Amino acid sequence: MKKTFYLLGLCGLFSCSGGSSNPFSDDEITLANQAARAVSEHSYKNFSLELEVKTAPGAVGGIVFHSDGLVDSKAGYEVLVNNNAEPTEWRKTGSLSAVRNFGKCLAGNDKWVEVKIEVNDINIRVYVDSVWVVDYYQPEAPYRVPEYRDRLLSKGVFVLENHTDAPIYFRHIRVTELPESAVCVTAHLNETADDIIRLQQDNFPLIDAHLHLKGGLTAEDVAALTRKYGITYGIAPNCGKNFPVTTDKDIYAWLDSTKHHPFLLPMQAEGREWLDMFSPKAIEAFDYVFTDALTWTDDKGRRMRIWIPEETWVDNKQHFMEMLVERACKIISTEPINIYVNPSFLPDELMPEYDALWTKARMTKVIDACVARGIAIEINNRYKIPSQTFIALAKERGAKFSIGTNNGGKEDVGRLEYAIEMLKACGITKEDMWLPMSSNH
Repeated sequence: MKKTFYLLGLCGLFSCSGGSSNPFSDDEITLANQAARAVSEHSYKNFSLELEVKTAPGAVGGIVFHSDGLVDSKAGYEVLVNNNAEPTEWRKTGSLSAVRNFGKCLAGNDKWVEVKIEVNDINIRVYVDSVWVVDYYQPEAPYRVPEYRDRLLSKGVFVLENHTDAPIYFRHIRVTELPESAVCVTAHLNETADDIIRLQQDNFPLIDAHLHLKGGLTAEDVAALTRKYGITYGIAPNCGKNFPVTTDKDIYAWLDSTKHHPFLLPMQAEGREWLDMFSPKAIEAFDYVFTDALTWTDDKGRRMRIWIPEETWVDNKQHFMEMLVERACKIISTEPINIYVNPSFLPDELMPEYDALWTKARMTKVIDACVARGIAIEINNRYKIPSQTFIALAKERGAKFSIGTNNGGKEDVGRLEYAIEMLKACGITKEDMWLPMSSNH
């Protein structure tokens, strides 16, 4: 079937209201403020929409499809436009808003960014600068809270919107009508009992901030998980003594190799030597930095890595715990980090006594050290730590949280099951979550 293209400036694809008095300029639309919107003259069901968008600093907008075009209407889906690195609005350009949110900034302000949206029956795909970020199949019974009850596939017009008073520019708008086709209806997820979509509807920051490309897990695997579930991942290299990244040159090589992938780029600082190995400039090139208290030197001068039994010495359980808490508090209080990960981790031989060894006094010391410096406490999905008691106490004392997996391989990457269980059990809301900066490197 022959494809039909509609070009702005040639066929008058959009009509505008609000904003500047002359929103059209050749092949460009300017939405100057949050009163400005542009509505297409035609309705579409299956289509490929391609355009370029440029945002001024602070601007946030949206590209709505299958809309009825009415002011303040909630009908249709919205693809968010937000190229700000700041976490005030954590969802970035390419987010299928409230359905498959996306937390990586793939482009910056004051630059033209290519956005492509494809709708094919029940399938929605979104691309940002040719990076595929959303692959959503609307199920037969989609879960929608009342606010988003009309966020459904149908047929309708496009609406370009500005949610702020900083200008947004659109150009080179092209639409291709796609023919009806049969899409496998088994490809979608069952949303009737899915915790992920419920958190998406609340715009909860679904960010697994602590993942590694190891054990068979590839960058494309992570990208596929992001597209499927709407979880944004932070992929960290291990940086420190006896780890793959040991110099500034290694850092820049890592960042360069991953800059076009749809995940956040944090640094995992290993051991206590890391601050002497890397320059502040190289460290600041990451989106954020995290570390743990799994590597430290005991009172007898023995350098321990407490996840390795052969490198861990527990001469006395209580003394070991006092050393662990003291080392953890020193790390938290002195090292330039954003997240304290693997919190409350214990060597295998001590795990059966976890609840007894992690007394309230010990938990409080670690929590208060994090709160004092605004450092987030990780809820670790792989190790299922900290305990519910620890997390509840941390919330009570005003801590911020992040979610992380710290996978050992491909099979460790789940759907944040333990973390979500703890969110529910401890009443953790999106306001309790720490949000990362997201640069486009």
